Amino acid sequence: MDKLYYNPRMTDAWKKTIKDVIIILFIGFIYFLIYKFTGWGLPCAFKTVTGLPCPSCGISHMFIHLTQLDFKSAFHDNQFLFFTWPLAGAEIVYIIYRLNSNKDLPKANIWMIGIFTALLVTFGILRIFLSWY
Repeated sequence: MDKLYYNPRMTDAWKKTIKDVIIILFIGFIYFLIYKFTGWGLPCAFKTVTGLPCPSCGISHMFIHLTQLDFKSAFHDNQFLFFTWPLAGAEIVYIIYRLNSNKDLPKANIWMIGIFTALLVTFGILRIFLSWY
């Protein structure tokens, strides 16, 4: 009966997913240390070219403020991603898992990504208009 439910391919896919997520988090941690100790961060290409904030501007500062438990400043850095990053992060982990298990992404997830992207772009447009006033 145990063999009926055991799927080594799924186990291998989760192992690979966990490894990939740890690598991503490690890279993020190294970036955090570089920024924290040198003040050097990756500039926003959109803001550099246009002078306007992009939808994800402030995400580095937001995460730094979150590590300091400064929720007010984190919210000020990027209001949309302040609330949605846990969901976006979970979706990214799920996408990595599906890629590692060679399975297509369900249509519901494709819709969620589309809705999230549309909301993020809408937030970015509103942010630009509000920065003018």
